[in-house]
Amino acid sequence: MEGSRRLSVRDLGRLYSFSLVLAWRADRRLVSAALVLAAAGAAGTGAGLLVARTALHHLMGATTAANPAGLAVSTVVLLALGSLGAALTQVNSAVSRLLSIKIERSALRAVVAAATSAPLEDFEGPEFHNRVERAVTAARSSVPMTLTTVITGLRTVVLLLAIAVPLLRVSPWVLPIIAAAAAPAVRVALARRRATYALAVELTENTRTRNYLRQLLTGRDEAKELRAFDTAHLLWGRLDHCYQQYLHQQATLLRHYTWREIRARLLSDAIVAAGVAIMMVLTASGHLDTATALTGLAAMYLLSGQVRSTAAMVGGAGTSMLFMNDLRSFLGTDTSLAEPAAVTTQFTEITADNLWFTYPCSNVPALQGVSVRLAAGQVIALVGDNGSGKTTLAKLLAGLYRPTGGTLRLDGHTVTDSATLRNVCAVLFQDYQRYKLSAADNIGLGRPPDIDNQHRIHTAATQAGAAAFIDTLPHRYHTQLSAEYTDGTDLSMGQWQRISLARAFFRDAPLIVLDEPTAALDPRAEADLFTTLRTLCHDRTVLLISHRFSSVRTADHIYVLHHGHIIEQGTHQQLIDHNGHYADMYRAQANAYLD
Repeated sequence: MEGSRRLSVRDLGRLYSFSLVLAWRADRRLVSAALVLAAAGAAGTGAGLLVARTALHHLMGATTAANPAGLAVSTVVLLALGSLGAALTQVNSAVSRLLSIKIERSALRAVVAAATSAPLEDFEGPEFHNRVERAVTAARSSVPMTLTTVITGLRTVVLLLAIAVPLLRVSPWVLPIIAAAAAPAVRVALARRRATYALAVELTENTRTRNYLRQLLTGRDEAKELRAFDTAHLLWGRLDHCYQQYLHQQATLLRHYTWREIRARLLSDAIVAAGVAIMMVLTASGHLDTATALTGLAAMYLLSGQVRSTAAMVGGAGTSMLFMNDLRSFLGTDTSLAEPAAVTTQFTEITADNLWFTYPCSNVPALQGVSVRLAAGQVIALVGDNGSGKTTLAKLLAGLYRPTGGTLRLDGHTVTDSATLRNVCAVLFQDYQRYKLSAADNIGLGRPPDIDNQHRIHTAATQAGAAAFIDTLPHRYHTQLSAEYTDGTDLSMGQWQRISLARAFFRDAPLIVLDEPTAALDPRAEADLFTTLRTLCHDRTVLLISHRFSSVRTADHIYVLHHGHIIEQGTHQQLIDHNGHYADMYRAQANAYLD
C-alpha cells in the first residue's frame, strides 16, 4: 500500500533538505534566529545543571562555611540562567509562530504554481484532486512541522552535548540508561508514523467530501437551494456519516498505538527506575556524593523527558516527511509562479486536423476526427445538441486542453505548446467565474499585466455594456462584488455576464471564444450585444457557441456537431437548404417561438 511505504535514510535527507530550502526561501533571518535561539536555550539548560551541581556542593559540603560567597554566586547565576532561558523560550515561540506562517505562505505559493501550471485535463479525475489535497496539507503543516523537528533536534543535540560532556566525568552511567529508556518510545513512534500516513492517504477523499459538504451547508451561494428544497438535514446526515467513518478509523488507530505507547512508557520508566536504584546504592555505599547523585537525577529527568518528546516529535515528523514526499512529487522542480505571457496581437488562421479527445475518466471519445478552420476576422459558430462536443472543441482551440490525437496549427505551424493558443485567445464560458473581488479586478484579471490600467478597464466595461450599472455601485469600480463583505454588493446574472464579457474584451486578443454569451440576457440585450460584437470584432475572430439560432444565423461559417463528429458545415442559408440536422434544430426552435 502507498501509505505504508518506508523512506530510506537518503530519502529523509533529501526531504529534510527540501523542507529547509522552502523555509530558507520563506525567511532566512527567522530560520537563523530560530536555530540560534534553540541552541542557546539548550546550552543554557546544560550550564544551569552544572551551576546547580556546584551550588549543591556549596550547600551540602563542608565548603559552605569556608566560602559562603560561592553559594551566593552560584545561586545568582542559576537564577539568571533560569530567567534567560525563560526569555529565550518566549522569543523562540514568537519567532517560530511567525516563521510557520511565512513557511506556509511560501509552500502554498509553490503548490499554487504547480496546480495552475498543470494541464486542465488533470482536473477531470479524482487522483489529481487527492494529490492537491495532500500537497496543501503538507504546505500548511508538514513543512513547519519538519522545521520544528529540526530545531527540536538541534536543541536535543546541544542539550545532550552540554550535559553529556561533564556527566561523562562525574556520572557516565547516566547516558546509557537514558539511551535505553528512549529506545521503546522511538520504536513505537516510527511505527505510528507509517500507520498515520497510510490512514491519511486512505481518508483523503473523505476529507475532501467533508470540506465540500461543510461548504454546502454554510456557504452563501448554496443557501438559497438549501432552504428552497429543505436539504440541510439530508446533507448534514451525509456529512455526519463521513465523520463517523473518519472517527471510526482514527479511533482504531489511536487505540492500537495508545496501548503500544503506554507499554513503551512503562518499560522506559522501569529502566529509569533501575537507574535511580543504582544511584541510590552507589550513594549509600559512599561511591557517589549526594550533590553528584542529585545532579545525575536531574540530568536523567531532563534528558529522558527531552528524548521522549523528541521521539514523539520524530514520529510526527515521520508522518510529515511522507506528506513532504507527496509535496515534493507534486511540485516537481519548478516552484515559481509563471509570469503571464504577452497576448499575441494577430494571426491569419487556426486549423484543426483530425482532432480526437478523450477525457481522462472516460473511455468514450468526446471528439472524433474533427477538422475545422478559423480564419482571421470571421465569426465561426459551433452548434449541436447538449454533449455533442462543442465546448470541448472550443477548449482545444483555446489551448486549454491538449488533443489526444490530430494536429492543431497556428498560421501553418504545428502547435506543440498549448500556451501558444492561449496567448491569442480570450474566453467567456457559460460557467464563467464570478470573482468576489472589485469590479475593476473582475475585468482586469483578463490581462493581469495591465490590471492597474483604469482607462482600459473603463473602455472594456463600456464595450461590454457594463459601465452604466458599475457607475451606480457604491464605490463604482472599486466596489467588491459580493454582499458577504463590508460595503460589497451583489449583481444579477445578466450583469455578471456583462462583467465577464468585459474581462474578455479587456484581454484584447485576436480570437474571442464565446460559449453561450447571451444565456442570461433578455432578447433585446442579446440583440444589442451581437450588434456590439460585430462592431468591436470586425478585425477579430469570434468562435461562438450558442443554442439561440438568432445569434448563430449571422455567423460567417457554422459547424454542426453530433456525438463528437462534425456532420454538417456551411453558412446558415446553405445548412437550411441542405435540410439536415441543423435545419431540424432551427425549425424546432422557430416553431417553439411561434407557439
